[in-house]
Amino acid sequence: MHPKLINTNMRAFSLFLLLATLSLANGVVIGNCSVYDKSTYTLCPKNCGRCFNPGGRPGKICEQGSTTGYLCADPAYACMDWTFGSQTLQRDEANFKTQTGESVYFGVGSFGSKDQMAGLGACYRLKVKGVDRDLILQAINTGGDVQGNQFDLQVGDGGFGANNRCAGTSNAMYPGSTASWGNMYGGVTTRDQCSGLPHYPTISGPMKDAGDDLVTLCQYSFDKKVRLETNPSNPTILDMSRVKCPDALVNMTQIQRSDDPSSYHGPSLPGFPNLDKTCQQNSWDLSYCLTRMMDCCKPSGSWTNNIVADLVVPTRKVVQMCTSDGYTRIDVQCGCFDCNC
Repeated sequence: MHPKLINTNMRAFSLFLLLATLSLANGVVIGNCSVYDKSTYTLCPKNCGRCFNPGGRPGKICEQGSTTGYLCADPAYACMDWTFGSQTLQRDEANFKTQTGESVYFGVGSFGSKDQMAGLGACYRLKVKGVDRDLILQAINTGGDVQGNQFDLQVGDGGFGANNRCAGTSNAMYPGSTASWGNMYGGVTTRDQCSGLPHYPTISGPMKDAGDDLVTLCQYSFDKKVRLETNPSNPTILDMSRVKCPDALVNMTQIQRSDDPSSYHGPSLPGFPNLDKTCQQNSWDLSYCLTRMMDCCKPSGSWTNNIVADLVVPTRKVVQMCTSDGYTRIDVQCGCFDCNC
């Protein structure tokens, strides 16, 4: 055989071995999605059939009739290690400082952008009055009540809201009623009240293994002044810009924008920097407010009807949500068994 052909074949074989190794390491057969096979009529061997997010990070298969994955509803919840101050986020912040020299806080939440995906998957850098570091936050949720100059941050008992999956129902993540959780919007109003919360979800093992507990997460949000004991209790956002999403946040949520900026710094968004406005100058107005939430509910970014395919990166097209323990990820490569949707 001609030497050039030998070299070409060797390179092709080496590439095949690399892809095979990566596939086995990630638990995913590239272009197959075989974990969704249910019948002899499966489309999975045909490049994952109609699946929206083939090759996404593996997770637990959601058993929900004929639908699964990103169409999983009742068995799907928010992840608790997304919460501001989780042990995972604190380690990620320390690694980010080592890599960049910048000390920031990480988190996720809701943002009211007017872009095609309402900000989903995008990251924003905030300067907040009274908070000792900038925050880099990824939007994984949307809401008509969240304005474009406001960010709604997931913190420990930040308020279970209208879509409560945290407590007080048969399928809630945490045991008991909502009596100790404070206000529907905003949660408890003092640091001392955090101690009345349940420490762990009903399925407690994963949170214990992660080194987190809800009481500590709630207290941490007061300690870092992303929530206040004053009235109003929401701190004022002084500046906000869209920035590159740190790898750690993308790894946590598994959604990544294809139009991500190239820098962790960026120009201020319209209306910023904020030189003269205070959060809730009028009690009803949440402009320039860092608000808070924790509804334990599957986020908007986990539903494909909220996603514009061209604005997200292959294999990272939807937010990977959790089971009711708050830590175990659900597989979101497909929406139906046999790769039919």
